Amino acid sequence: MPIGYFGLILHGHIPWCKMSGVWPAGEEWLLEAMNETYIPMLNLLRELKESNVKTAITINITPILAEQLADEYMKQRFTEYMENLISRAKKDIKRFENHQIRKEIAEYHFKNLNHTLDTFYHNYYRDIPGSFRWLQDEQLIELITCAATHGILPLFECDSGIFSQIQLAFDTHKEYFGKEPKGVWLPECAYRPKEYKDGKFRESIDYWLNNSGLKYFFVDSHGIIDAEILEQKNEIGLNMNFGYTLESGVFVFGRNRKSSRQVWDAKIGYPGNEYYREFHQKDHESGLHYWRITDKQTGKGEKQYYNIEQAKNIVESHASNFVSLITDELIEFSNKFNSTGIVISPYDFELFGHWWMEGITWLKKIFNFIHNHEDIDMITISDYISKFKNKFSVIRMQESSWGEGGHFQVWKNPDHGWIWPYINGSIKEYEKLLETNPNPNEWKKRILKQIARELLLMEGSDWPFLLYTKQAKEYANKRFHHHHQRFNKLIWAAKDFGEKNRISINQLKEIESIDSCFQDINIDYFRKIKG
Repeated sequence: MPIGYFGLILHGHIPWCKMSGVWPAGEEWLLEAMNETYIPMLNLLRELKESNVKTAITINITPILAEQLADEYMKQRFTEYMENLISRAKKDIKRFENHQIRKEIAEYHFKNLNHTLDTFYHNYYRDIPGSFRWLQDEQLIELITCAATHGILPLFECDSGIFSQIQLAFDTHKEYFGKEPKGVWLPECAYRPKEYKDGKFRESIDYWLNNSGLKYFFVDSHGIIDAEILEQKNEIGLNMNFGYTLESGVFVFGRNRKSSRQVWDAKIGYPGNEYYREFHQKDHESGLHYWRITDKQTGKGEKQYYNIEQAKNIVESHASNFVSLITDELIEFSNKFNSTGIVISPYDFELFGHWWMEGITWLKKIFNFIHNHEDIDMITISDYISKFKNKFSVIRMQESSWGEGGHFQVWKNPDHGWIWPYINGSIKEYEKLLETNPNPNEWKKRILKQIARELLLMEGSDWPFLLYTKQAKEYANKRFHHHHQRFNKLIWAAKDFGEKNRISINQLKEIESIDSCFQDINIDYFRKIKG
C-alpha cells in the first residue's frame, strides 16, 4: 500500500448558452471549452489508457453541461466554429510566410485544431458525454454530478428548490452515464448545516444529498477546520488530508490548501508563468494566440512571442514540483498520524487547456510521474472511501463556500442581492401553481415543464457570480431577466389554461427551442415539501 493518495477532482461546468449570444459571452463559452479542454482531455485519457498508465481521477460534468454537449444544435455549432478557426489558422500560415516565428505558431494552431475536430468525429463520434462514460466503464475515471443548473443551494429559501436541483441532477447523470452517481460537487462548494430560522426548522444540505442517494461531497479547507468533532475515530483531529462522516451518513472531504495554491494563486500559481501562453492577447485579424505571458510582475512592455519548446520544459518542471509537494504532504501526514492520507485537489475543469493552455500537458506529466512513483498513487474518491471510511470521525460543519470571504457574500451582497427575492419568490409561486394542478393534462404539463426549465436556468449561480466579478455583467443581467420574463409569461398562461390568448403554440415552441434542456423533467420534484 502506498503511504498516501492523490485525489484529483475536475469540476466541469458551463451555464446554458444555447441561442443566447455568441461572443464575447454565450455559445462560445461552450465551444471554446470543447475545443481546448474536454476533447483534449479525452485524447489524453485515451492515450494514457493505451499506455497502461493509471489515472483514477474524479470528474464532475454538471447536468446542464451534459445537456449542452448532447444537444444536436450545439454539436453543429461546434463543427462550424472549428472549421472557422481552422480556416483562420490556414490564412495566418500564409499571412506570416515571411515571419518564421509566427508562422510556426500558426502551424501549431492549425495542427491542433485539425486534430481536435478529427477526433471529435472519428474517435468520439460527436458524443462527448458517451466518451466520458466509456472512460468511466473502463475504470479510468469516476464521474460525479452537481446540482442541475449549478444553483447555490444554501440560498434557496424553499426545500423544493434544493430537492429539485439535486434529484434532477441524479436522474440526468444516470441517463447520460449509465450509473447512479455516488458523489456530488456542491455548486461553489457552498454548504449549510441544519438551521432554525424565522420559526422554521430546515434540514442540512447533506440531508438532501443523502435523500437522493448521494454519498460524498467537497468543501473548502475551512469547512473542515472549523467543524466540530462529534465522534472521534482516530488521532487525526481536523485535517484536510483525510475524510469525515456527517450525521446524515454522507462523507465529506476538504480542499488541500498547498496543492490548490500552487495552481490557483495569482502570484505563485503555475499558470501565471511568463513562458506560458497569454490568454488575453489575440491577433487582431485571426483572433489566434501568438504571445506568452512575458512579465507578469510589472505588466509593462511588449509581450514576447510564445515559444512552444520552452513552455514544454516549464511544464515538466512544474509537474515535478507539484508531485514533490504532494509527496511531502503525504509523508508528513503518514509520519504524524501513522495513517494513509489523501491530498484532495479540486479545480475547475476548464482551467486546463482553456485558461491555462499547457494545463492538459501538465496533467499528463502528473499522471506519468505518479504512475512511476513508489510512495503515492492516484485514487478515485469512492475507492478511498471504501478503504478507509471506518476510520472517518463524525463531524458537524458550519456554513462555508470556496468563494472570496469563505461564505456566501460573492453570490449575495448589497450590489446584486436583488436577484434572490426574484429567485425565491419564483420558487414559491411555482409551488403554489403546482398545488392547483395536481393532475395536469398533456398541454398543461407541457407549459408546466417549461416553467420548471426557466426556473432552473434562473437559479444558476453563474448570474450572481458574473454580476459580482463584472466580467460579463450586462450579459448576466440580461440572461437572468430573460429567464425571469419567460417564467412570468408562462406562469401567467398557466394561471388560466382556458384562456388561449395568453400563449400561442408558436410562442411556446420558440421558448422550448431556446431553453430545451431536461426534456424528461419531472415537475413533481418542484412541489412544495410538507413538514
